Amino acid sequence: MEPAVSPIVHADRSVTFALHAPNADSVHVKPHPGEPLMATRDSTGTWHARSGPLEPGVHFYSFSVDDLIICDPVNPFVHGSLFHNASGVVVPGDTPHFAEEQDVPRGQIHLHRHVSELFGDTRGYAVYTPPGYEAHPEKRYPTLYLLHGYSDHERTWSNTGRAGVIMDNLIAEGTATPMVIVMPYGYAPPAEGDNSGEWWDWFSAVSSRLEPYIVTELRKRIEVEYRVGIAARSRAIAGLSMGGGQSLLFGLKNTDVYNWIGAFSSAIHLPFFQPLLSEATKFNEDLSLLWVGCGTEDFLYERNNDFLKALEKNEIVHVAQITPGKHAWPIWHTHLREFAALLFK
Repeated sequence: MEPAVSPIVHADRSVTFALHAPNADSVHVKPHPGEPLMATRDSTGTWHARSGPLEPGVHFYSFSVDDLIICDPVNPFVHGSLFHNASGVVVPGDTPHFAEEQDVPRGQIHLHRHVSELFGDTRGYAVYTPPGYEAHPEKRYPTLYLLHGYSDHERTWSNTGRAGVIMDNLIAEGTATPMVIVMPYGYAPPAEGDNSGEWWDWFSAVSSRLEPYIVTELRKRIEVEYRVGIAARSRAIAGLSMGGGQSLLFGLKNTDVYNWIGAFSSAIHLPFFQPLLSEATKFNEDLSLLWVGCGTEDFLYERNNDFLKALEKNEIVHVAQITPGKHAWPIWHTHLREFAALLFK
């Protein structure tokens, strides 16, 4: 029996999902986000479900087989997570979507493993170098440190987040400055007491331990391994969800290191950040950009909105990008595209 062919993107941008599971009693396709689609079984034991037309861009889904959640076994595009894996599909637009691979010069993704001097563990980080990096050995590039969300890892931004694809397209159209992007593993090793209290207590403890690794150890390592600028004006930090909260925390505490800060659907607990916000004059003098984006349907929207109100109250110059959207990759792809286009200008 040949394996099912899945997913199939149709001309009207609908998608057929298929799974060969002859012994299953029920199969559903679970979009992320979205309502489940009921699949029907044919005479060969293959289940099929077809979506309605989807918006151009990258979409994620999984199968529910008798309530067991699995990835699409014949689709190599997988969102890997420490908690929940999913499969991905690119739905083309009438003109190429900004997160769709196009016929443009391509950069490279480099994967690294090293033993951290701070933690003593072995951890990974990914690095994007732009098109032409190898061809111009005399040139130094600005750097964006791009932090992942809770449950993700150092390859999430390059794989699920399409960071390299998005940057290649931006650079080709002349919208973004060519830059190096560093995507680190965003957790400190577990310590006693981490599971005490609420999630925000865990975030505070782990992020405080992670800060010297990101701000000092990894930065110094990158400045040896790659041709990057060493002035704060050539260095940015941004992230999504947990990584957005970490970017705000590390960035606002270290404006001598980062001149550009981006926060996408960020995990914000205002009491953690409130003590920092009294330094309005310092932020307004040191920062080239403080960018905060969130979707109005995001479960973190109220926290981001409260943070924006606090920035306004303290007269801290910033850019707010509040748009319709959930806590999901389509909006983070857009956030990266819009934030990256503003950097290092």
